[in-house]
Amino acid sequence: MKEDRRRFLTGGAAALAATRMKAQAEKEIRTAMIGIGNRGSGLLKQVLTERNITVAAVCDIDSQARDKAQTAAGRDNPRAFTDYRQVLDLKDVDAVVIATPCDLHAEMAAAALEAGKYVYCEKPLGITPEQVKRALDASRRARTFLQIGQQLRYFPGMREAVRLIQEEKILGVPFVIKAQRHSTPVPLEAQLRRPAWYKDVRRSGDLIVENAVHNLDVCNWITGSRPTSAYGHGKKYLPEQKPAGSEMMDGFSVEYVYDNDMHLDYSQLYLHPRTLKMLPNYQWYLVFGEKGTLDVTQGVLYGIQGTAEPKEVVPQDIRERRENAMSEFYACIREGRKPVAGIEVGATAALTAIMGREAIYRRRMVTWKELGVEV
Repeated sequence: MKEDRRRFLTGGAAALAATRMKAQAEKEIRTAMIGIGNRGSGLLKQVLTERNITVAAVCDIDSQARDKAQTAAGRDNPRAFTDYRQVLDLKDVDAVVIATPCDLHAEMAAAALEAGKYVYCEKPLGITPEQVKRALDASRRARTFLQIGQQLRYFPGMREAVRLIQEEKILGVPFVIKAQRHSTPVPLEAQLRRPAWYKDVRRSGDLIVENAVHNLDVCNWITGSRPTSAYGHGKKYLPEQKPAGSEMMDGFSVEYVYDNDMHLDYSQLYLHPRTLKMLPNYQWYLVFGEKGTLDVTQGVLYGIQGTAEPKEVVPQDIRERRENAMSEFYACIREGRKPVAGIEVGATAALTAIMGREAIYRRRMVTWKELGVEV
């Protein structure tokens, strides 16, 4: 009888735990979208594909953007706002997705964390060290968490390549990263269509902070470290040359030295001939180590000094899988765990980009210590 009773009690506890887990997995998460322009609209589409998610509110200063978002989320009949602080006052909002201009990220993210909301914030976390610190401080006091929109962290192919470097040690000790994000010149008509905040370096943080922060974050991820110093050069080249800091750059290069003594050579140019075969355009990362070189983008390992045939180590089907950052966001809320790209990742990425920008602007080496922020 005692054994039967023990089995009954054990089985009952297990069933209760399973029921609670299922209930948590099925829990409705009421979400507000703050900033629903081009990027915010894309995130809204992802949100609407998630199970048991209700879009409770949309917020933007642009009436057309609000109307478009309300139509897209029509099944949930979301309320519309122009002031994000009104959204944070709503008791029926559990989570917010922030996709506003870069200079507003830290302010809004900090306020949302202080209001007890879970936060998904687009990159960069901030465009100045002071902004980054504000978000960090709010996160350290919060009961909720912030997940950063460093999109490349969510691609299965990238995750596998970094795992091979860090866990499988396929390169032995990695030494140097060479990375680039090259493209052809941006047509004038496309430049004119860009929003005013994007072209204003005081609001966007310039190309390295608004754009290259994605690629620099991948390099931070690969090294498993953070840079201690940076030196670089860049400017606005087309249609006429202008010094860095006056208008958004269309070309720059930065050298970083990391805390673990790895070295990164990063280049971004909107000057690249589309037909140049020797140095293909777009994005790639080469990681050089004691046992060989890994082409992270193609998932191919090259033996040291050509001693072995190139080997595909990240299969194409994995590399081609797309990211879904919103699935990760809601899973973390339901499972009570921290996101793989949390506040520390976002802060380190933003500060890395800021340090590179300041090195370009000041035309001298800039150190991490000068930024004055502890991550």
